[in-house]
Amino acid sequence: MRNYDHNRVEFYSIEDMGAGHQLSKAEHILKNDLLQNYTDINDVIELYNIKKFFDCELRLNKWSDNEFIDFKNKVSTFGNIIGRFLSKINDDNIIVFYNDLLGGYISTFWELISNQGVYKKISAENFSYILTIDSHYIQSILIHKKLVEHFKAVIRSFLLDYSKSAEIILSIYEIKNEFRNKEMFLPKNLNNTDKENIIKKYLDSNCKNINYIEIIQNIRNRVDFFISDRIRLKAKRVFQEETDKIFKDRKDDSFLKFGVSVSFKRDAKTVKDTKMNDGKASFIYSFDYIKQNNDSYILFQNFRILFEYVDEQNRIELISKKNSLGVMERVIGLKSQNEYLISFGFKFSEMASHAHIVAYEQVLKNELGNTLENILQEIFTSFFHEKYNFASNSRILMPSKETTSFEKVRLLAPEFESVLKQYKLFIEDGFIDFELLQISSSPTSIKDIPSLNEKKYIYFNNENIEFLGCSNLFFSDQTMLAYVNPHKEKHYKCFFDLLANEDVNIKNYEDYQIHNINYLIDKKLINLDDYGYINITNFERVLILKDLYDNEVGAYYHYPDNFKNESENMAFESIVRFSSSLFSTPEQSYLNYFLNKSEFTNGLDLRNSYLHGTQANPEENHKHDFAYFTYLKLLVLVLLKIEDDLYIAQIENEFKRLNG
Repeated sequence: MRNYDHNRVEFYSIEDMGAGHQLSKAEHILKNDLLQNYTDINDVIELYNIKKFFDCELRLNKWSDNEFIDFKNKVSTFGNIIGRFLSKINDDNIIVFYNDLLGGYISTFWELISNQGVYKKISAENFSYILTIDSHYIQSILIHKKLVEHFKAVIRSFLLDYSKSAEIILSIYEIKNEFRNKEMFLPKNLNNTDKENIIKKYLDSNCKNINYIEIIQNIRNRVDFFISDRIRLKAKRVFQEETDKIFKDRKDDSFLKFGVSVSFKRDAKTVKDTKMNDGKASFIYSFDYIKQNNDSYILFQNFRILFEYVDEQNRIELISKKNSLGVMERVIGLKSQNEYLISFGFKFSEMASHAHIVAYEQVLKNELGNTLENILQEIFTSFFHEKYNFASNSRILMPSKETTSFEKVRLLAPEFESVLKQYKLFIEDGFIDFELLQISSSPTSIKDIPSLNEKKYIYFNNENIEFLGCSNLFFSDQTMLAYVNPHKEKHYKCFFDLLANEDVNIKNYEDYQIHNINYLIDKKLINLDDYGYINITNFERVLILKDLYDNEVGAYYHYPDNFKNESENMAFESIVRFSSSLFSTPEQSYLNYFLNKSEFTNGLDLRNSYLHGTQANPEENHKHDFAYFTYLKLLVLVLLKIEDDLYIAQIENEFKRLNG
């Protein structure tokens, strides 16, 4: 067990908010004479950490400029001291020095050993011994490519036997870690057979972690790391076994429970009512309203107006949004960088949207003598032509109510593809040529479905790092700008919410916060009045940034004219970019998650499983029920998006006609 000295200076990163505290601990070294001869390796590493703060031009606000210059001059001599000390380390004394290290200095030690080339003087035997006694520090070594390459034989041998090697491999290839900013490297002589054996051994071990097992199921195969379907299946079965153990060992009241109910009530006082009770959401709708407004188009529009499958900009509301995650969801658990983000909010949204379409279908069939299939067929084949002059020969064959869910999915899946292809041909040619459609047997990529309208969507320009930073300062719940007296106790979520609700004076901010305030002033997003109160200067621009931060995309044609004009100004300044397609990028990802595995390793792959006969057993009716209603829901969303596209084109064409 290593000792830790919390009075020692440690450098973590230039963004670390504890930098001031660390620099305060350095003052006794900066203000006193240096030693003539350093013999303790921890003293030398501490000097190196102090030097890194000054290399980044970090200082305490209380230091005068003259003090800072004096300290910088002293720190400029640290490099020679560090270099002389490291030159004395060799294979004869490396173990002694290593054993003397404090716990907080192990990573910095290997950084110096790598950067200064000291590793060339260390034997494979001593390096292997160090790995043996401190195996859990292997990740501090793997971030140094030179060390990994020099000791590749030793590291390969170590990884083949180390119990956590599978977790390291998964961290490199699969796991999304927003907090790890240093890349890890594996020795080149660790081939794919080695990696697969490590994964297999991990699944058989007693120290496996269920979170990593879940990742293994959905590994994305690549040239330098791939696993067989047998290993993937083994991971699936082990994951199920471990999950069953957890549920068996825990009491029911130790789990967070949530649920959804959807009902259509006679003599209801309101058209829609929502209640939350003990984690259960109850959606109650007026059956009388549904019955009285039983026109097929209105029944279809209920998915937009009542059930809120899309928002006020006709963006699909059901997508998973990164910025809707809670703080705990962001930091707890493992997530693959190749998986669709499944948050608590997304699970709830999916549960609610699925419950709605199932309950609605029952009301249509049992109470109104209609079916959702008939309504969707009428919308696509008749209504779109009558109202928007869509192709008169569009067609879709819907399953009959007598067929099983398994048969329904097998029929609806290709019809879903056909709808996408028909709309694509209509946009490209102005009509649907079914002979041309039948020639192409390959599925249509979701991202390739075009739009009738240019500049359909607005996105952040991710290359504009400065305004991405501004957006985070305004809207992130992690910004410290929302934390200011006398409003701290109100716990505003972000800086924007604070400004929207309070009069905020710059004099109330601490010194470390002023830099970010000045940054937003420089970008002309806020200013100060004569009394020092902070005001937003360009509401349209800030609100567009907020829309993009919250929803990842904006719908240009659903913006008011002044917002459209501002978005074009922002595009001219390379803050945002325009793009045209039927589905926005987040919507494409949502559809891909359900239909295939082209984008996400955890995709449900409904399209391919039913196309290639790899779906669930035909007798597993509940799985086919879920698949069928999911396909129905996706078809509803596609038709809502098509109508939005047709409506925008109609309005724009009429505007052009009237204005020459």
